[in-house]
Amino acid sequence: MYFIGPFVLFLAVCSAIVPQEPIALPDSSAAPFSPPVVKSVSFSGNGCPQNGGKKQVSGGWRHFTFTLPDFAASFGGSKPKSVNCQAHMNLAGGEPGWQVALKDVWTKGHLELSQEVKLTQFVTIYYSQDAANTISSVETVENPPNSSSTRDITIHSSIPMEGLVWSQCTDSNGNVGILNVNFRVAFTSTNAASYAYYGGGRNSSVSEKWNWVWRRC
Repeated sequence: MYFIGPFVLFLAVCSAIVPQEPIALPDSSAAPFSPPVVKSVSFSGNGCPQNGGKKQVSGGWRHFTFTLPDFAASFGGSKPKSVNCQAHMNLAGGEPGWQVALKDVWTKGHLELSQEVKLTQFVTIYYSQDAANTISSVETVENPPNSSSTRDITIHSSIPMEGLVWSQCTDSNGNVGILNVNFRVAFTSTNAASYAYYGGGRNSSVSEKWNWVWRRC
């Protein structure tokens, strides 16, 4: 039997570079049992540099949010064509006999996309205790021929139930593990004169919303 609960997070695209100092988070109970506590979150990747803008982190399982003010990619601009950021979440204190998996990721950012440019979003999920067990989701955005657009956009990545990466079964001490979510975007185009941008808007940063599922084990 599976239980689903919303999880909000404001993030951006990532790859493992030097982990940043972990940010302590408050606890919150929003599951049909006593869920694990998000003890801390740290980041690595060129989309969330250690010496970059301050990352805002708040909330628990139902309203967990964070922002990555430095996340931005471009084609034909001053930003890299590919940008990534990885969140490392230390989960502990869970109720014995349960597992947790990340089911859905919604990413929101400001997109400027000219003709002949494609944006590809990659989301990769794994637990440090079993790094070989990974799942990735790939989503693409492009305009119809001979058209361009400027808008805020939300991209939804959904992991099928049979492909979910589950945590280890929480033991009697409440140990769950470290969840890693690698988020990356990349622009490609056959026209070198094209332009595209993905990142924060005039009054916002890149953001994400997560949806969790739980099961007995």
